[in-house]
Amino acid sequence: MSNAEAGDALMDAKLEKRMLEVRRHLHRNPELSNEERETQAYLKQALEDAGLSGIRPVAGFGLAVDVVSTAGPSNRKVVIRADIDALPITEASGVPFSSERPGVMHACGHDAHAAMGYAASVLLERQKQSFSGTVRIIFQPAEEAEPLGGRRVVDEGLLDDLDAAIGIHAYAETGKIAVGEGPYTLACDTFDITVTGHSAHAAKPSEGVDAIAVACSIVIVSREIDPYDPLVISITGIEGGGAYNVTAAEARLKGTIRSDHEATRQHAWKRLRQIVDGVATSHNSGAELDLHFSL
Repeated sequence: MSNAEAGDALMDAKLEKRMLEVRRHLHRNPELSNEERETQAYLKQALEDAGLSGIRPVAGFGLAVDVVSTAGPSNRKVVIRADIDALPITEASGVPFSSERPGVMHACGHDAHAAMGYAASVLLERQKQSFSGTVRIIFQPAEEAEPLGGRRVVDEGLLDDLDAAIGIHAYAETGKIAVGEGPYTLACDTFDITVTGHSAHAAKPSEGVDAIAVACSIVIVSREIDPYDPLVISITGIEGGGAYNVTAAEARLKGTIRSDHEATRQHAWKRLRQIVDGVATSHNSGAELDLHFSL
């Protein structure tokens, strides 16, 4: 091995070690969507310490940095995107770098995405004489919850005049990269359902309309969709009532609709509304559906 090769190997080993440090720091200190203040500050400092400049806040608590080549003029521009927010989950993994924030955890791999974005930024800056064009690295906040950071990235023009965008998810085995042709992940819309009934004493429930009973009757199945056409509808939360001896006058549900094709997505919206309205009518109650559409 030549001296140059040995030097490159040493630099790569140091970068890998630093990437792991970044990932584990973020894992210990997760922040929810639209609350990524410390994450933003930490990543900015890490990038500056590695010699990058021109790092700017975007989309609320996100960051963007452009690495412009020195190999020659080019109008080509590619974006690398990494999300940075965590989920409202209590960690029970037992790893030495477990979350130190109760009820918040990087359960979806965004700590790894951010660390890989950091390493890509440093490596590109180091090798900018070997390619032509510009690579913009975006550390996107609020991938998990509204208001979505991805929408703000688009609205702020950060994806204008692109030739390509690269976005990955930590899913394959370590050391392997999986690539699929065409759309690979599903659109994710969210919804809220509010059921309104009429409270009554628990000893005489027939004198009211139990909103919780109505809410539990809202069952959504996927039998109408081809099993090879992905559609996943999940109720992820339900709450209502407040007393032991009074039936609930209101119940609230929330959930997600994940779909692969626009026609399926539209069908799911339509059927969800029909089911909610139909169940409410059959129980002599009211119901309101609020759909929140992803990009």
